[in-house]
Amino acid sequence: MTETTFESTFALDTAHPNYERWQRAIDHARLRGDAVCDALESFMDLKGAVVLDAGCGVGGTSAALHARGADVIAVDCNADRLDALNESLPDVETAMTDLTSLPYPDASFDAIVLQDVLEHVASPAEVLMEISRVLTPQGLLYMSTPNRNALTNIISDPHFGLPLASLKRRDELRAMLRKKRPADAAREDLAQLLSFAELTGLLHASGLQASFINHATALRLFDRPESLVWSDGHLRTIRLLRRSGLKNLVLRLVSDEPGFFNSWINPAWYLICRKDL
Repeated sequence: MTETTFESTFALDTAHPNYERWQRAIDHARLRGDAVCDALESFMDLKGAVVLDAGCGVGGTSAALHARGADVIAVDCNADRLDALNESLPDVETAMTDLTSLPYPDASFDAIVLQDVLEHVASPAEVLMEISRVLTPQGLLYMSTPNRNALTNIISDPHFGLPLASLKRRDELRAMLRKKRPADAAREDLAQLLSFAELTGLLHASGLQASFINHATALRLFDRPESLVWSDGHLRTIRLLRRSGLKNLVLRLVSDEPGFFNSWINPAWYLICRKDL
């Protein structure tokens, strides 16, 4: 009998033009989940914690949280992903739901993960308000999301590798993709990136205080790059920076404070958020 694993439950269409990119994302998901767990465990004990993986995708983070002893509930809007996750991890509770209307009482979760999700939703403000509602008073939100105005993202956006795409609103991006990447143009969850001011404004309005963990994440990026980036180009860049001796210079530039770096340089923000009590 063939053993079922997290990675083996996803049957992708090998003829699809995005097959290779999707397969890489699945292979990478569990490594990224371990990075999320390590970040949360710097602030709390995951064993026995009730954790919501909001927008769980293929479930790599849910799998990692479960392995650390958390009581995990994984929610997503994609039934196929949830079915595959149920097959590989039957102990993880799943629900197909909209993040703006979670079917859970107030203060239900000790921790919530919102990993590269906020840029894909129609109403980030409503999602964050709902996340704040179901988070316990002492709970933690782990969040990551790319920076609309980062120079590197403007040159080559993090989702499609297209210049200027990071600056487009969703309808503008869809029009661009119809010409350049038609296989992606029909996606309902096209990314609409946020600026630093937009992100911090949304967090404040939802009653959440953010502590950036960019520097700790950058240390991990150089130590274990495969746990945070997956494209060959990004991996080559990290290895080049290590070999060239520029690693320390980059680390000195990375900041967890508001200012020029987080507004215009940092390609992706990593945050731990708490309720503003």
